[in-house]
Amino acid sequence: TMGNSSSNNVFLSVNDSRTCIAAGSTISGEIRCPDHSVSNDIFSGVTLHFIGKEDVEVQYTDSGQCSGTRGGGAKYKAATRDIVRTIIPLDTSRNSLEAGRYPFQFHIPDQLPSSMYYKDGNGGYCSIRYKVKLHLMRGTDQEIALEIMAKPPITSPIPSVADPTPTRIAFLYCIPQGSLIWAASAENTRVGVGESVTINLGMKNESVAKLERVTAKLKQTIEWHSSGHQSTNKSVIRSSSFDKTDSMGPCNKDGNMSQAAQPLTVYEEVLNTVQEGNNQVTFPIPDYVPQSYTGRLIKIRYHISITAKTPSCFTSPKIHIPIEIVSPRNTPPIVTARVIPLPSAPSLSSDEYFGASDASVPYLANASVNEGGGEEIVLDSIESKPLMTMEETQNNAVFREFVYGPNTR
Repeated sequence: TMGNSSSNNVFLSVNDSRTCIAAGSTISGEIRCPDHSVSNDIFSGVTLHFIGKEDVEVQYTDSGQCSGTRGGGAKYKAATRDIVRTIIPLDTSRNSLEAGRYPFQFHIPDQLPSSMYYKDGNGGYCSIRYKVKLHLMRGTDQEIALEIMAKPPITSPIPSVADPTPTRIAFLYCIPQGSLIWAASAENTRVGVGESVTINLGMKNESVAKLERVTAKLKQTIEWHSSGHQSTNKSVIRSSSFDKTDSMGPCNKDGNMSQAAQPLTVYEEVLNTVQEGNNQVTFPIPDYVPQSYTGRLIKIRYHISITAKTPSCFTSPKIHIPIEIVSPRNTPPIVTARVIPLPSAPSLSSDEYFGASDASVPYLANASVNEGGGEEIVLDSIESKPLMTMEETQNNAVFREFVYGPNTR
């Protein structure tokens, strides 16, 4: 397939522009000037660029203090930042000049992030967009949008570390009720879109609290900012419960343990359960979710939250396992174009926010334990949406807004 754009008898075309192209690929195209009388004149003022940028718009509310009115309406702050901007060399040989055709070929940098577009429910959005832009000294500039897929990782799976940890259980958040010795591990903390992540659980309940259930949730946090204003959207992508086992039941109220349940043995029992995968859940990664990314304007993070739900007034401990979502390992150099639905998932309330690690190192393989007792809001899992054909996407307003953006920059 080929994308075309024309102005003043100058035609820009890029091969495979209507497909999703993997970073690290080589793309070709040409500039055509059928009118030889203007070919030299136009060519002397031509510059061809490959451009990738972060593009965001944040919705905020004007307090109305400056205008002397109460309340105020919604306003928007936009910002862009270049990820890549490079000049594409043209073939300026005599044969090209005589034919009025100037072919070009360029290598897409290996480390580029994937194209994405996410829109919140307030009119704000964030996106990563790429294009080939032809700048003319005379006439209107021409652009052809490209959808880029990040290069898949070549490293082996990175499992999280399962270290059984005793977590205190308290009544009314201050009266000790014993401990929960537990551990969880993700078999791979760097998982591709369309692939699956498996979480293994092991635990021994040495408290008097009865565990109602143990759930795992795959959570997404997308942040973008502009001129001091920020938008944050938190979503549950997948949710599932682990099987109930005898080890989850409460211990005797007097806290007596048999000789076979001494701390070292409990540690080994929990660790063996995790390593053998005796109690696990598996989350398929939907095709439509944006990949993990940390830029200057946009941050996209994922983590798995595991909660041991206890009765009311008891603390409900949690484990957090950071997850990095990347391109699938079987990504071909050029794949079929897809429409990206929006938003990715319903938003969470503000109390669902988790304590993230340093933004400069967002993806760690170790799990963290949270002893907080707040009740979580359980949202429905978002199922993957069907892909669309190229003919359908060309007539789809969402696709056009993703490719060309809500406004021209």
